[in-house]
Amino acid sequence: MLFDISDEQEFFRSTTGKYLAARVPRDRLRGLRHDEDGFAAGYWRGGAELGWTSLLVGEEAGGGSISGRPVVDLTLVAYEFGRHAAPGPLASANIVAAALAESGAHPEVLAELLSGESLASWCHAEPAWRHGAELEIRVDGTDLVLNGRKQPVESAGMASHLLVTGRCDGAVGQVLVPVGSTGVTVTPLRSPDLTRRFSAVTFDNVRVPRSALVGESGTAEQQVVWQSQVAIAVQCAETVGAMQTGFEMVLDWMADRYSFGRPLASYQALKHRVADLKSWLEAAHAIADSAAAAVDERRSDAGELVAVAQAFIGHYGPELLQDCVQLHGGIGLTFEHDLHLFLRRATVNRTLHGTPAEHRRSLADRLIEQDGQRVPGPEVTAETVRAAPAFAPDEHSVSEDVESFRLRAREWIRANLGPFRPEAVAGLRKVPREQELAAVGNDRRLQRKLYDAGFAGIAIPVEYGGRGLTPAHQRAFTEEMAGFEYPSRCQVPTLSPCAAVLLDFGTEEQKRRHIPAMLRGDEIWMQFLSEPSGGSDVAGAVTTAVRDGDDWVLNGAKIWTTGAWYSDWALCLARTNWDVPKHRGLTVFILPIHQPGIEVHQIEMLNGAREFCQEFLTDVRVPDSDRIGEVDGGWTVGTRWMSHERLLAESPYVTVPAKPAISDRSPVEIACRAGTVDEPGVRDLIGEDRMLDVVGSALQRRLGTGMVSGHLPEQSAAIGRLFRGIAESRRATIEFEVAGDAVWDEEFGDAGDVFLMRQVSCIGGGTTEMARNVISERVLGMPREARSDHNVPFREVPRGGRRSV
Repeated sequence: MLFDISDEQEFFRSTTGKYLAARVPRDRLRGLRHDEDGFAAGYWRGGAELGWTSLLVGEEAGGGSISGRPVVDLTLVAYEFGRHAAPGPLASANIVAAALAESGAHPEVLAELLSGESLASWCHAEPAWRHGAELEIRVDGTDLVLNGRKQPVESAGMASHLLVTGRCDGAVGQVLVPVGSTGVTVTPLRSPDLTRRFSAVTFDNVRVPRSALVGESGTAEQQVVWQSQVAIAVQCAETVGAMQTGFEMVLDWMADRYSFGRPLASYQALKHRVADLKSWLEAAHAIADSAAAAVDERRSDAGELVAVAQAFIGHYGPELLQDCVQLHGGIGLTFEHDLHLFLRRATVNRTLHGTPAEHRRSLADRLIEQDGQRVPGPEVTAETVRAAPAFAPDEHSVSEDVESFRLRAREWIRANLGPFRPEAVAGLRKVPREQELAAVGNDRRLQRKLYDAGFAGIAIPVEYGGRGLTPAHQRAFTEEMAGFEYPSRCQVPTLSPCAAVLLDFGTEEQKRRHIPAMLRGDEIWMQFLSEPSGGSDVAGAVTTAVRDGDDWVLNGAKIWTTGAWYSDWALCLARTNWDVPKHRGLTVFILPIHQPGIEVHQIEMLNGAREFCQEFLTDVRVPDSDRIGEVDGGWTVGTRWMSHERLLAESPYVTVPAKPAISDRSPVEIACRAGTVDEPGVRDLIGEDRMLDVVGSALQRRLGTGMVSGHLPEQSAAIGRLFRGIAESRRATIEFEVAGDAVWDEEFGDAGDVFLMRQVSCIGGGTTEMARNVISERVLGMPREARSDHNVPFREVPRGGRRSV
């Protein structure tokens, strides 16, 4: 799951995996379907000896975590449970142990739970969980009397005690009830999972002493919220483990299985389907890890993250495994095949602790409440600007810790920047030329303000005008910028991928000449990459660069360059050799856009926007000193260039706070203003939009971390590109749907334009189909498509029915 676990955590995880493989191999799991309990007592005691049951309990009470991050450690075990479809009430046992340890009550029961000698079940869920706990706990003298029903309760039939959540005098309370108490009835429930046993537990005037109360009266509600968060985090990690195993099974099957004389893995339609599964899987890993970390740290956003995790993983886990069945064909539907073991686990987990739809609606409720409480953004006045602290770019050294930097940045941002105005941010809107130029000028001024305060190029080396701090510092600054104005046109693609490419491949002179100018807002850069004849085939560039003494002469055309008409410089990919295969004859140059020989034409899009441009280059002279990388080595530069482009959200060089995906407004804002919040399905759509946004951000972080650490190949950037393209297209549709009939009103008319332009997210920056090819072939190693241009001199490659010049 995680890329940053310690050696001790990895040993703990792998030891758990080996134990499960030995004690509950897949063939034995099938036999357990007729076992009343689902697993043997000795199996659970062995797990307790490994530390499964004591991770959430402090050392003073007989427990202890591996890393000091107990919830994260617990999810490592849960992940292995999912990988092996292993039995056992992992979350339930740990939640009860944690509650007893924290309250200090019932130490003898706690000791038995930690040793694995007995089990206790977390008796929290009710048939209508969304309404909260309704089981009644009534005080009667020295006793507590319980009435109500709980379901589903895991392993209640094996448990010695039940930790029961209910309401006592209007407040939430928890009581430890022996299963053998008079009035307790345990009724088995049918479950698709072969090894986990669930029951309905009825409490009919069950009497226990008041000492059975766990925790102080009035404090249980917060504790129960945390318990629920732990349960969902553990469950999501378990489902991700099941997804991982199912995905690996389908990769093996497709490599070994032949149909019509070819391996299944060679069919593009199937490869694309697997690429989608890979994007879901990595996204599930990412949001599960994010949720676990938030719960472990008891952060304020933990509730939202676990809701997002269950909404996403609860839906896409079973979907991924059902697709694995489809890709296996008929054998995947048989009992003798192992795949159903993991599908069963994910299917049950989809319904525990709230369905995906219920969690999407809970996310919407949070957003709607926040929208109603939203206050106007900060007002910038002369007094606040004068009162704000100023910092020279070199005043603070690289030793400044992230939190100190965050606090300093927060103070400066609130004193110097105005509120976020969607209409001021670069976008594909129909805007008069004068208005756009004014916005460009404002962005340049904002960028200079950041630079003068020492907040531009936070992670760019000091010698090139940056601050020389870490990506964590940049991330902290970006987070603090949420809700405030920022210079969008000076960020992407200027600082990434353009400045990033210069840092990777540029000469010292190029870096020192251009990167400080970028950071000051003096230079806005664009990418001369796509060509009219090439589409996503970037390596098929036919724009030529011919050597003429100390210069190169460029001729050709580039297209789909956003904002080229107002920008200053460009990275340009050109062909310098026609007599070698296409990838080996490319070279990258930098050049000023506004010079003799370059014509920039704005392209009107179907919504009236004119941001995209086409450039015609005629005998444009570029000095060799403005070449990037080696002659004919442009594809080496280009692959890194496109990798930076695909990971923009996690780039350590840009400041792009969270904002709506495509339009100026979020779905919750549209729904609240249009009055559609209470219409059927709207809250579900609002929650889905938020889910996709949060998961996409978590995925980008995971990919960035994995690629830097070497756990993921560099081509994994395509996973983020695929997920982002599909998600943003879906989010554009959501905006249109939540507007409802209001799309006929002038205020919301742009929702239709957003819907019309939704496919830009799946086309721009290379199509999602190309991303699927990269994922399946270069990340997963599936057979490549047959190509007529492989190892053929580029001038001999057919292009549109004609050969090259």
